[in-house]
Amino acid sequence: MPLEPDPTRAAALLARLDALRAVVAEAEEDVLASLVVTGEPHAQRVLDDWLDQVADTLRAVGASADELAPTVARFAPSTPDAARAPRAVHDHTASDLEVGR
Repeated sequence: MPLEPDPTRAAALLARLDALRAVVAEAEEDVLASLVVTGEPHAQRVLDDWLDQVADTLRAVGASADELAPTVARFAPSTPDAARAPRAVHDHTASDLEVGR
């Protein structure tokens, strides 16, 4: 007989995934808002590219948490589905960085 995960541990993991999604979404906004205009084209391109990579990494972490949550939710005690809804994914592009967003 296969054992199932402990529902209380699954619920705790879901809470941590929700917190992670909130933190990475906020961090992504902070990164995109931290654009510094250097006045040097080459340095500006390097900075813009780096900030874009950081934002992409944060989006990927949030997306991974979004993908994992429904699987974990199957083992957690029943709660309203709205509490488990994936966060909205912000689709920022390099052009957002270039205009100082």
